[in-house]
Amino acid sequence: MKQKIMLQAQKEIFKTGFRFTMADIARECGISTKTIYEWYASKEELILEMVQQATTEIKEREQSIIRDPKLGTMDKLKALLVLLPEDFHYFDVKRLYELQRYHTKVWSVLNSFIEEQWDGVARIVAEGQAEGLLEKFNTAVFIQMYIGGLHRLMEQAQAKPAGLTLSEALHEMVDILLDGIRKR
Repeated sequence: MKQKIMLQAQKEIFKTGFRFTMADIARECGISTKTIYEWYASKEELILEMVQQATTEIKEREQSIIRDPKLGTMDKLKALLVLLPEDFHYFDVKRLYELQRYHTKVWSVLNSFIEEQWDGVARIVAEGQAEGLLEKFNTAVFIQMYIGGLHRLMEQAQAKPAGLTLSEALHEMVDILLDGIRKR
């Protein structure tokens, strides 16, 4: 039942954003609101669990990418920089802005993850530099540019929706960042 509730919440977020109600989920699941509250004390708790599952998935997939012997260093770097949970490839960028604005505690958890989860990228960048595939550059500045770019994409998506999915936006941003640092 818990998974069913979470999947329906995810559908609601994709469809209408974070303004769904627990009653909306109950109706779509064919259960009572009371049943939902037996599993989740609040909407915030439900969304937080979704974010925690997403970050766990990202960590697991990051390790898989890093250990994949079939991928070259540049392929690994790009894969890490555009890594999203499997179900989030069609997630609209403006949903991140909504999360930040309306669910600040959950956003704080996600934002901490975004700002701190860079060891794998730093390791692959160092490998790329050692292999002569990447110029020497300040990795910390590169990471801050990425994070700043992501934040700016969120703000712009809310102000002027471009209809970009999070996946599309990350691919565009990463292509620009990598082509700017790749040795010619």
